[in-house]
Amino acid sequence: MVIRTVVTVLLVILALLVYLIFIPIAFGAKGDFDAKSFKAYVHDPLRFIDLRYDTSLEEKFSLRIFYFIKPFGKKKEEKTGQKKKKKKRQKKKEKKPADKKKKLKDFIKTRLKPILKSIIGLLKKCRIHIDDCDIDFSTGEPDTTALFYGGLSSLPFMYSKSTNLTCDLMSDDAYINGHLSFCGSLHIFWVLYYLIRIFFNP
Repeated sequence: MVIRTVVTVLLVILALLVYLIFIPIAFGAKGDFDAKSFKAYVHDPLRFIDLRYDTSLEEKFSLRIFYFIKPFGKKKEEKTGQKKKKKKRQKKKEKKPADKKKKLKDFIKTRLKPILKSIIGLLKKCRIHIDDCDIDFSTGEPDTTALFYGGLSSLPFMYSKSTNLTCDLMSDDAYINGHLSFCGSLHIFWVLYYLIRIFFNP
């Protein structure tokens, strides 16, 4: 009886893993970067696992596993004091030495390009439908901004009539403005595949 129970449990776990890996996972997001409001969701077709994020709620994250909802995350009241801490951290970041900027540039030149290629490859595997997109952005570095813009412009779903993507190559500050709304689906298999590529490719 014990062996049968163990085998049954293992088979159920294996079936669930196969289901999650090879069944397309639905996802979507809607955000306004100017108003700093954002909503997003990820769930499987039967909603065994349902993860949601909403900046308008006290509990920003909520996770539902087998139809049991568990909100998690810090409340807005607890985050009021953290905003001050973030401002202090930002001031400290502004005072970083030039050596760290050089390290960041070296990272962009050596590691960012292959990582971005893998991300673009993963996005091409996604079945994404853009409902509305009007975004203007800059990374603060002309090379990186052009790299991101070129990568995003190569995606088929970016040629939708409702999509407007612009970048500022002259800005020294990193920013993102506008709004975005999209939905789609993706097999977890491809996520694992590209993560392995990023991890093992030097």
